[in-house]
Amino acid sequence: MKIGFVTGAYLPAPGGVTTSVVNFSNQLKKLGQEVFVFCPDYPEEETEDDEDVFRIPSYYSPLLKDFRLTDPFQAGRVFRREFSDLDIVHIHLPTIMSPTARWVAGFFDVPVFLTYHTNLELYIRHYVPGVPDNVARALTRLYASRETKNAEKVFVPSPDMKSLLESYEIDPPLEVLPTGIDLEIYEQETEGVRLLREQFGIKEDEKILLYVGRVGSEKNVGFLLDAFKEISGKYSPVHLVIVGGGRGLGKVLSRVSKMNASRMIHFTGYVEEEEILAQYYREADLFLFASLTETQGLVIAEALAASTPVVAVDAPGVRDVIKDDRGGYLVPENVETFSEKVLELLHDPDLLGQKSEEAKVVARKFSAETMTRKLFESYVEVLGRQK
Repeated sequence: MKIGFVTGAYLPAPGGVTTSVVNFSNQLKKLGQEVFVFCPDYPEEETEDDEDVFRIPSYYSPLLKDFRLTDPFQAGRVFRREFSDLDIVHIHLPTIMSPTARWVAGFFDVPVFLTYHTNLELYIRHYVPGVPDNVARALTRLYASRETKNAEKVFVPSPDMKSLLESYEIDPPLEVLPTGIDLEIYEQETEGVRLLREQFGIKEDEKILLYVGRVGSEKNVGFLLDAFKEISGKYSPVHLVIVGGGRGLGKVLSRVSKMNASRMIHFTGYVEEEEILAQYYREADLFLFASLTETQGLVIAEALAASTPVVAVDAPGVRDVIKDDRGGYLVPENVETFSEKVLELLHDPDLLGQKSEEAKVVARKFSAETMTRKLFESYVEVLGRQK
């Protein structure tokens, strides 16, 4: 089977969409399938691609500084040349290439699948301040209706996202399919490896709190800084490591400086190598997360796979990973309540160990192999109907 993934984000750009495309691609190849990725180019970054990756010229948007917008006309030329040999076109939304990809796939009679990754209602409110909620919802509903038209199936990463799209009354069937993670990478035993401690001079008896993700307003990193101020005032020594970057990084760095916390709050920037990121998770004592815009909470599943308990703000997507306080805790978006739960775990090694053991069990539900087989079965079903 020849499968084409069309995506608005890919390596070296970090994020949930990139991780989803990479993980599903790798697993489909393990099943003996051919996968071709159609994605933006990143001219300022060095990329080493196989011949099955097609880079489309792209440009930055002043409004969406963390994303690249591909040229749909250039994309159309590539699609017209390559789609005739494909069995499946799978579009990862949002991407400006979607209308062109759907039109060319229809011309060649290639079935189209979609994955709807992002809660655009929330993103519109963050990136375009002042937009009324009803306007954001109307725009998103129109977008979803147009972008999903004539698709065989629309995958969503969580039940919360499925409920949201059902409220938009789109036509194609919906199926929950979380992005799988390679459990083997996160479960590796690496005794004696101390990347974070060596990089930032963190002693063995000092605790590490970790955040991984984009640094932007929609990720609510400011909340974590408020919580860390509370936590570090009642438990010492403790460090917060922020892994990631984005348009909000400068503001966060400035705030850390004003807090006089530069010795205890550390920044790694983007980390592309999954093995290094997995080691960061393993070294951390707790993973902290406060985003209110997640569709799955993939980084939470990664932390759990590394046996690192999680304290997170209760929000859509996140609550589909952490349930019944297994592997961590979900708390309201309240700094005092959040901090108290973190402190409870830091002060109780036995409870922390219990949550670590629970984390490994919870993470097994998100095996990349299991999720990819479900995806492949959907492809086979549709192709079988066409014969």
